[in-house]
Amino acid sequence: MENKAVTTEKAYSTSEIAVMLGIAVPTARKYARQMETSGYEILKSKSNARLFVEKDIMALRYLKELREKSNVTVEQAANIVLERFDTETIQTVTPSDTPDTKQYSKQYDELKELIVHQSERMEELHKIMEKQHEYIQFRLNERDKLLMKTITERLETQKLIAAAEAEEKENEKKSFFSRLFRK
Repeated sequence: MENKAVTTEKAYSTSEIAVMLGIAVPTARKYARQMETSGYEILKSKSNARLFVEKDIMALRYLKELREKSNVTVEQAANIVLERFDTETIQTVTPSDTPDTKQYSKQYDELKELIVHQSERMEELHKIMEKQHEYIQFRLNERDKLLMKTITERLETQKLIAAAEAEEKENEKKSFFSRLFRK
């Protein structure tokens, strides 16, 4: 017959245990799975996720030390841990052990509000950038028109100067021949 005891201990997830023990999450799962195979009972949440209490943390820490300090397999280490730790008492997690969903809900709402605010701000900045782009394009077009007008005027002026110089040379030629033949 199972002896169920209610505890108010904090329960930790596999990822939290992995951080505490300084091991990878898959390693923590492997150790927990092997301990369960050997007969050690670990609490489970309603969604069937493992929940570790202090006793479990000590057992996993001991298993880790056995693996590091001796040349035993995970299965052998789990059996040694099972002999050392009492597994008769199965603890159930009370609602106080589960994460404070109100706190997470509040944090979620705050993050959601922040994301909405940032999205609105990004939209405003996007509109400002579009206006700046339009202004820059307008100014570039105006500059290009003015530049083309200036270049055209300069070319026309150079043509007029060249035509005037050509006419002057023609006049000089005529005057030279007219002086030559008049005498």
